Amino acid sequence: MGAGTGVGALVAAKTIAVQRLTLTDINPQALRFARINADFAGITIHTVLSDALGAVSGDIDCIIANPPYIADPARRAYRDGGSLHGGEVSLAWTEAAAQRLTQGGAFLLYTGSAIINGEDKLKAALLGALQGFDVSYRELDPDVFGEELDQPAYADADRIAAVGLVAIKR
Repeated sequence: MGAGTGVGALVAAKTIAVQRLTLTDINPQALRFARINADFAGITIHTVLSDALGAVSGDIDCIIANPPYIADPARRAYRDGGSLHGGEVSLAWTEAAAQRLTQGGAFLLYTGSAIINGEDKLKAALLGALQGFDVSYRELDPDVFGEELDQPAYADADRIAAVGLVAIKR
């Protein structure tokens, strides 16, 4: 989900056995570039113009998600993560993944989380959505997009951390 030009999916496909690789994104141009990149890498992919998993059929064993995670007042689709200080889309995609993954399936999420008074509220929301999963969560970079802290949406934020989550469905 949020495949962009497909780099993350193509790297994953080179490291694990994949029967079918489906990339979703809201940007048809990004999916075009993903197909070009896949052809160059010698990897067969299927692309779906979609904002999440609604247009994807069949069982899903692994989902890699890179949602937008900045609270963008202009509401640009590739940047705006919605409410929760930009974490709304990350939470929605996590909930969708939790519903669609097969037992033993993996969900990998790269996103950002606003840290408010030292607390990572997005982490708590994500863990709540992943009941029945074994979850690993960690900060990958403690302070990204520092310039966003000057925006009204982040008036109460200490920082924005890049975070990674791996969840395996039990």
